[in-house]
Amino acid sequence: MKGHPVLWIPGLDHAGIATQAVVERMLQRTRNITRHDMGRAEFRRLLWQWKTEKATIINQQLKALGATLDWNREYFTIDEIHSAAVTETFVRLNERNLLYRATDLVNWSPALRSTISEIEVEDFVIDGKTQLQLPGHDGKVIVGQLIKLAYPIKDSKEELIVATTRLETIFGDVAIAVHPDDERYSRYIGWQVLHPIKETFIPVIADSSVKRDFGTGAVKITPAHDRSDYSIAKRHGLPVISVIDEAGNMTDICKEFKGLSRFVTRERLVNELSARGIIRGVEDHHRMILPRCSRTHDVIEYLPKEQWFVRCTAMARRAHEAVKNGELRIDSSDDGIYEQLWYDWLGNVRDWCVSRQLWWGHRIPAYSVNHGDNNNDNGGDNDIFSTSSISKTSWIIARSEEEAYSRAREKYGDTVSIRQDSDVLDTWFSSAIIPFVTLGWPEHTKDMAKYYPLTLMETGHDIFLFWVARMVMLSLEMTQNLPFKEVLLHGVLCDANGKKMSKSSGNVILPENIMNGCSFEELNAQARQNHAAGILSADELQRTLRVNAKSYSAGIPDCGADALRLSLCARNIKNRTISFDLDDCRTSKYFCNKIWQASKYVLLMAKNDEENEDNQQQHGDKGKKYLSNLDRWILSRLSWMVETVNSAFAERNFHKAIAAIRQFLHYEFCDLYVEGTKFGFRSGNAAGHFDTLAKCLEVSLRLLAPVTPYLSDDLYMRLVKKGLPGFQSVSSLLETSYPVPYEFEHLRDVVLEEKMCELVNVIDVIRSCMANVSKKSNPKGGS
Repeated sequence: MKGHPVLWIPGLDHAGIATQAVVERMLQRTRNITRHDMGRAEFRRLLWQWKTEKATIINQQLKALGATLDWNREYFTIDEIHSAAVTETFVRLNERNLLYRATDLVNWSPALRSTISEIEVEDFVIDGKTQLQLPGHDGKVIVGQLIKLAYPIKDSKEELIVATTRLETIFGDVAIAVHPDDERYSRYIGWQVLHPIKETFIPVIADSSVKRDFGTGAVKITPAHDRSDYSIAKRHGLPVISVIDEAGNMTDICKEFKGLSRFVTRERLVNELSARGIIRGVEDHHRMILPRCSRTHDVIEYLPKEQWFVRCTAMARRAHEAVKNGELRIDSSDDGIYEQLWYDWLGNVRDWCVSRQLWWGHRIPAYSVNHGDNNNDNGGDNDIFSTSSISKTSWIIARSEEEAYSRAREKYGDTVSIRQDSDVLDTWFSSAIIPFVTLGWPEHTKDMAKYYPLTLMETGHDIFLFWVARMVMLSLEMTQNLPFKEVLLHGVLCDANGKKMSKSSGNVILPENIMNGCSFEELNAQARQNHAAGILSADELQRTLRVNAKSYSAGIPDCGADALRLSLCARNIKNRTISFDLDDCRTSKYFCNKIWQASKYVLLMAKNDEENEDNQQQHGDKGKKYLSNLDRWILSRLSWMVETVNSAFAERNFHKAIAAIRQFLHYEFCDLYVEGTKFGFRSGNAAGHFDTLAKCLEVSLRLLAPVTPYLSDDLYMRLVKKGLPGFQSVSSLLETSYPVPYEFEHLRDVVLEEKMCELVNVIDVIRSCMANVSKKSNPKGGS
């Protein structure tokens, strides 16, 4: 409407971890089987079926909401075109020496049997001893206890007391660490202590990362299962011993505890070591943060795994500079906070682990080579290199199996065999290239030339770094351009009580239920259907039913798409949380109805205007329209609204635009001006009223079109057919121009507005007095 070319491409992300987790949960609850029982091919078929069903619902929701998307360009991140671009990106990163394979500590979800990204890890605060229901455990497990152990000092009668919340990792202890300036332990640095389980001696070391105020100030170092311990081990050259496997069970090293769950092992160790007199106390009121998988709610295990990594330092430096020099703008309510987060994260960025042990996603285009002697001679070839100091496998990165096989034969001879990595890529990898892949990259397309870089990226602040930063890094690397010029961050959608909307909380509201209405019985039926399908657990179902009974016992009234859009835009989306209340939708529906009634009034007054014109013809005044102070005042306010709305949209402050629209249309146009014109039409002294009514309505409907498209278009077309002055003969308001300030600035009369404001204040006082008199004369409220 403002004359700019606009492209909004619809698409769906395959959401690897989220989708696989929910489908696996559905299988477990409905058929009591795992993906391994089905096999990879059958499980992927089920995933595609799930995607088709959910994609249909999402697209229907977007269309019902009136999103002006170019549906001919719809994409899916595992479709053929996108997959080819993902492979090309991976290959080019390797060619530029930005890709490597190594062993490092990763976030591991035993329930998923996969690494997960930082965003899938939730910091769950535990206030002391707590019982949790975790995947794979029939009963609840105990967490949140601080256990104190005695480590006897070699050749001494003294002992070091060490505090831990993870007793089960004791099998992997390789040292006891203290702060070098801690006077309590400085004399023990360099000594050795007896390991209470393995009955071997381990050293006491000094490291400045040790927190003197945690527990006793002496901590056991288990490098294979703790990030800080892993860093300490690398600094001091300590061994890394894995004692917990991918399933969350104890490994062979743990002897009689082999195969037991880590939590069962913890409980048994407490009993055994207590009986041996090694435990010096258990604190039940210890506050701690437990890392949990946001998808499965399992407790995250840190494991050393051989994975693919992307080198990020150089790319991060360019992304950092883009914001610093103003090329990329970050728009949020917290001035400067997200810019600082951007600088901090990119300034200390870790290399990006892109391997995932899932079945839903892009298979990594890497091929291990079996060439008999396995001498791992890379010969300087960029495509073949050692995986790490642990693994001696040679790898080839290629665009296809044929290309990989050809390179392998060229390097190692005809007897070579290859095998593609069974892992898939992190979903964020394929999501990070969306801005340019959807426009045709790696080809040099017309769309790339016309639309790239994009103008605006709007997303949630919770995935700001994980997604936006990576989009910027990969776009700069692959296209030498930023993916977009501006990032608009929105907050987390919450219910009316300020609680985040989630299935686990039972407070999610479907947009179609608001648009079309939904009875209390239908809401409960939907919840039970989701439970039967394995989407909601039994606890989640009960929570949902309780929320329905408390908040929607009378059902949800139909409010329509326009009212829903209006209510969402009326919130300051830049805030960290956005509270959504159904009452706001009802209010918005009444507001839409008010505009409808005002339009009916204007049509009704069209006849009066014709009579006025006849009178003017009889008195020789044809063509002269006299504007009263009331007319000039509302036109001045119209000018104010147009300016305010345009400024608010330019600043992405949609709530300010809606507030201005409501202020003008509801309180000034409908409640004051329309009511005021009734006196003029009754007295026959309404020469300028009708044209002013029509102008205000015509401009307002164009102004509202992006927010309430259905109502605006419908009313505008009806009024066009009635031949109202100023209304353009178009098939849609998208064909009209958007009202802009310079078109109306000549109507602004601030002095008149101030006088009218005084008059309105007097009217309000009179109304208030009359209401008080009415209450005193009739205190019981009778008629």
